[in-house]
Amino acid sequence: MRAAVCRELGGPENVVVLDVPTPAPGPDEVLVRVRCAAVNFPDVLMVSGGYQVPVPVPFTPGSELAGVVESVGERVTALRPGDAVYGVTMTGAFSELAAVPAAALHRLPPGVDFESGAAFGVVYATAYHSLRSVAELRPDDWLCVLGAAGGVGLAVVDVGVALGAGVVAVASSPEKLELCRSRGARATIDYAAEDLRVRLREVTEGGADVVIDPVGGPAAEQALRGTRWGGRFVTVGFASGEIPASRSTSSS
Repeated sequence: MRAAVCRELGGPENVVVLDVPTPAPGPDEVLVRVRCAAVNFPDVLMVSGGYQVPVPVPFTPGSELAGVVESVGERVTALRPGDAVYGVTMTGAFSELAAVPAAALHRLPPGVDFESGAAFGVVYATAYHSLRSVAELRPDDWLCVLGAAGGVGLAVVDVGVALGAGVVAVASSPEKLELCRSRGARATIDYAAEDLRVRLREVTEGGADVVIDPVGGPAAEQALRGTRWGGRFVTVGFASGEIPASRSTSSS
């Protein structure tokens, strides 16, 4: 079979398509014929060697897939050959066939295509957990989303709108902000052209109730200063590569 293989850590150019042996599923695994696989930021970090859990080379990247069950391990009873499935795995999704723990897979609901299934697990589970479990988002809360046109950011916009929040999408270009408006964002802020703290307090009439930040960098502090008393600021990641610094100041 063919697979995309990272033979040495570095840039995406170090990932090459090779013929590799077909994996055999273990007792609790399922062999999936991959129809679609999604690229997420952690995949890029793994290839570069910057992920928090190092992966020894060579390896096949890819943490999210959808496809059809080819065969199952001897202890697997919940799935069978021919089932359409989607799920999340540490590595291995960028291949024609992938051996995945059965517990990490779910049947694809009727009417959902492989593309949607492959792009669901990582970003939407992150968005839902951030909003419901951590931020305890309430209907009619003002929700500020940094990096709102990225993978996690756009999922947060979608979930926030579905939960009844007033979503303020923050991104760096008119095209990205138009995308967010098309997904239901009530207001948008171009942080490259506007004062994020001032505009956030203006559009929310006093400050955001919840901020979800998958980006880090200088926008994080400005968004934090744009929250209202009792607001919740949830750090999801640092896609910018810059972890915000804590420092005291006399202004608010």
